[in-house]
Amino acid sequence: MKKLLVALLIALSLFGIGQNIFAMGKADKDLADEYFSIAQAYNDLKKYDKAIDFYKKAESSEKYKRAAQYNLAQVYAQKKDWNNCIKYIKPLHDEAPGNIKISSAYAYALASAGKTAEALVLYKKIYDSNPETPEYFLNYARLLIVANKYDDAKKLLDEGKEKYKDNEVSNTIKELKDKIEKILNPPSKELEETKKTKDKAKKS
Repeated sequence: MKKLLVALLIALSLFGIGQNIFAMGKADKDLADEYFSIAQAYNDLKKYDKAIDFYKKAESSEKYKRAAQYNLAQVYAQKKDWNNCIKYIKPLHDEAPGNIKISSAYAYALASAGKTAEALVLYKKIYDSNPETPEYFLNYARLLIVANKYDDAKKLLDEGKEKYKDNEVSNTIKELKDKIEKILNPPSKELEETKKTKDKAKKS
């Protein structure tokens, strides 16, 4: 299950794109502009604590407030500090619930924080509003599996098999269905030992 959650988080990792969703036009030559630019530079260098300090300074400017908050959420996600990540992304989602990138990022943060039920409700809305997008379909299926809603996940995957003909999507659907089968029907200890023995024999 841990491997599945890791796969989910990788698949749902949307903080790395669109960092300037809220940036407005050409920056003025003021302190907020300097703070935000410095924060961006530290973020690019993966010096996240320094980036946080300067994003918080830029946040006091109305011009950079939302951009700084989004980037703070992104930085805290990089640090796997999910409580602070949610602290900054939730208000942005509440303000713009129709923004798919923000909603997806919020769902990702909730899932990462172990708030699977909340993430599932949110991601269902995302998928229902974008049913033709394979990315949202697959991520919703992954969340259903993480939430132990295996029947719902299998039903969704069966529907997706008919809807999405892309080979990559079809392969992922098969992988997810196989994961569900392994979870519901784990191999016996005898079979596991036999497989381990065969694997050792192949390596030697």
